[in-house]
Amino acid sequence: MDNQPPYNIDAEESILGGILLDPQAIMIVADILPVETFYLSSHQDIYKGVLAIHNQNTPVDLMTVSTWLADHKILEKVGGQSKLTQLINRTVSTVNIDRYALLVLEKYQRRQLIQLGYQIAELGADTTLELSTIFDRAESKVFKLTTNKQDKFKPQLIRDCLANVVKKLEKGSSPALPTGLTDLDALIGGLINQDLIVIAARPSMGKSWLACYLANYLANTVKKPVVFFSAEMSIEQLTKRFLSLHTGIDSMRLIHHQIYEDEYDSLVAGLESLAKLPIIIDETPASELTPTKIRAVLRRIQSEKGELGLVILDYIQKLGDRAALNRAQAIGKYSGACKDIAKQFNVPFVVLAQINRGVETQSNKRPTMASIKDSGDIEQDSDLLLILYREEYYNSNTEDNGVLEIIVGKNRNGATGTCKVTFEPSIGKFSNLTEISH
Repeated sequence: MDNQPPYNIDAEESILGGILLDPQAIMIVADILPVETFYLSSHQDIYKGVLAIHNQNTPVDLMTVSTWLADHKILEKVGGQSKLTQLINRTVSTVNIDRYALLVLEKYQRRQLIQLGYQIAELGADTTLELSTIFDRAESKVFKLTTNKQDKFKPQLIRDCLANVVKKLEKGSSPALPTGLTDLDALIGGLINQDLIVIAARPSMGKSWLACYLANYLANTVKKPVVFFSAEMSIEQLTKRFLSLHTGIDSMRLIHHQIYEDEYDSLVAGLESLAKLPIIIDETPASELTPTKIRAVLRRIQSEKGELGLVILDYIQKLGDRAALNRAQAIGKYSGACKDIAKQFNVPFVVLAQINRGVETQSNKRPTMASIKDSGDIEQDSDLLLILYREEYYNSNTEDNGVLEIIVGKNRNGATGTCKVTFEPSIGKFSNLTEISH
């Protein structure tokens, strides 16, 4: 048996080199890696200096780190200036630094697990202790290991919570972000920070268009970064949808590069207005888009652009192992992670979801919460669940041509019911109707 403890020196060097190479890189790993996760003591010392500099809101680079290490009399101990330069020279980019961090963290946790095994073996051999005491201590050690995460959300006394609530009440402003759709806002009260908002529908009902509309509207009104994770459409397809919103040019013609001569003025004006908006698109393939990746992207954007306004994911059932036997359980893990991310970044997180095709066989084809594909915990984790339905999709003779029903199936912070808006699928335009039914 190999008694060498698990470690990955290459990954450790890539992380430290990336941090020295890119001042923003520490933002990605600071919340993931404590100092002790590094195996080599020299790497721990370098990373300790990096964190100290970062916590002082000072840029982390070769000069600041070498100065800190020299001031603390440990520069030569870690290998001198040449060691730091070597780390930079071995690093090509910081693109995969979050993956390297997870590799280092995994090796550290394995070392902890091995050490824990020795400790439990020693407990088992201690005949002076009652067996019940041994089980209790062993269980306590295992629990501490599995929950050993940096605690950013500390328990608070109710009086401290009240002080925060009173401050917000004194400001008098609503905590919710308006959608610009009057009837929908009247029903749901707007989009609230830390809420997981699920928009569910069958294909071609308009859920991606509604996500584009919300992204565009909030980027234009709140003026904060809106991050759109597009696991469904390519970045080009999604950009053309946003351009269609701003120009009124049919999105299908934009996709096929068909522009009429009299539309060029609208195109130029649309390009100018869209270019000003803080909309950020991430087209990481669904097979690679994990909660860790989403967090890393949001951390970097937040550090560069400031507080986030909205996060969108299109769509949740695209993620994970699509061949998994229990897809509901797999998707449930992602919905729980999305809710955690909404809380962590204090932002509304809009997640799109597919509806099961079973509704196509019903006489009334309006979906319900139970119709969500691979639903798992999506319904449970969501704070607000919006289900979309267009009667004209199934019945061309309906009087509701151009009308989209938004069915509020769940709302932790307000009412449920249905509102109607006008919807033009060719350009993704949403407008108000006055009818609300409950």
